[in-house]
Amino acid sequence: MASAYPSAHTGTAQDLMRAVTKAYESQLALEGAVLPAKSELLRIFAEPFARALGMSAAAMLELAPPDWTVCIHDKALLSLADGRARPFDSEAPAIVAARALAARLEKESGRSPALLAMLSHPPVMGELSHLNFELMRHAILALREIRGRPCRPRLVVAIDPFALDTIGVLEEGLYAGFMGSFHLGIDRLALGRGHLGPLMSPQARWDRMPLRLFRFLGEGREVGMVQSGGVPSTGRVLYGAREWARRARAAAAFPADPARALACLRADESFARFEKAVVAHAPLPRGPWRMIEAWLMTAAAGLMPGETAESAACAALGCLRVPERARAALLAELSSDMTRETPSRRRLFRLLVGRAARRRPLLLIPVVHRAEPLGVSVREAWGVTWAGRGRARVVRAGGSGEPEEMADEELAERFTREHFE
Repeated sequence: MASAYPSAHTGTAQDLMRAVTKAYESQLALEGAVLPAKSELLRIFAEPFARALGMSAAAMLELAPPDWTVCIHDKALLSLADGRARPFDSEAPAIVAARALAARLEKESGRSPALLAMLSHPPVMGELSHLNFELMRHAILALREIRGRPCRPRLVVAIDPFALDTIGVLEEGLYAGFMGSFHLGIDRLALGRGHLGPLMSPQARWDRMPLRLFRFLGEGREVGMVQSGGVPSTGRVLYGAREWARRARAAAAFPADPARALACLRADESFARFEKAVVAHAPLPRGPWRMIEAWLMTAAAGLMPGETAESAACAALGCLRVPERARAALLAELSSDMTRETPSRRRLFRLLVGRAARRRPLLLIPVVHRAEPLGVSVREAWGVTWAGRGRARVVRAGGSGEPEEMADEELAERFTREHFE
């Protein structure tokens, strides 16, 4: 079938997204699903106009009083939830405890903490799909209540054609323009599309948006984001498998010798099968380290018949001559992330500790959905302060109040296991 998400070869990490989009295209073909037609002419002439309207709306909302923006988002998301809204309790114990912890962190450090709501991701189709809007609504309201004063909470949201494939071009442009400007929109397919639309929102490019996120947090602002970085299948491939490949490289017997790594890869049968499989949907990356990432992602996405992420990982560890004593722990990490709806995102937490919490305290607020009983919960907040390179001091809002020091990767694992298992 023709590519539903055409993406030029850029020679950058964006090419790795092709494993995700190709897997979804295969699923669409099996299900016989038909996406809205989006002609090239509409993308060239209509989408930029709609995007400009969205950007104008964002600029107008920036001028409104902060609490107006919260109220407008509340009403808009209530409407999108299609009458199935869940009540938000501003005096819920978790909200009250988080507000108190934020005040404590501000008193101890002399700086107001940055607030980061970490959201789960319900299915995008079916009975639970409305909870996606409810999670965003509850996150915005929770951030406002915990801050305790007028503020403009922002959301990290995907605005690329892959994320917006079920709506028309005009709606896509309007959404991308507004969410990419007022909120922290991220375009995972920004490079090489050759359209005016992405050029109008350069701050949303996947290689620039993270800096915008850390700047917002460094300024002590309020942000909500889905911890998995997308639907569960995307999160497992794009973050679970790819980030694991980086840890495997760090454990290799020759992490600074790409030529030797490439020679070992070329001699492996599983890697040879990957090379044959990948040419059908994407160009082969340059360099052994990027190839290993693509190999693991392709297997995790189900694009290599008879191969799984775990079997490819075993072969990759052998190619890299990772010591036997380190292999079991690495494979256990990968196996855990491949079975979760939300991977641990160890690299994200490392950056949150090293870039955000190093400048000011950071309050992590889990906002999760549940199927039984159906609803949304704001859970216990964790206060994070920097405790030296790669380490954080963590205080739980509902705990004893005593700080606990831990490594950034331990923070990632424990926070994910407790709230997103």
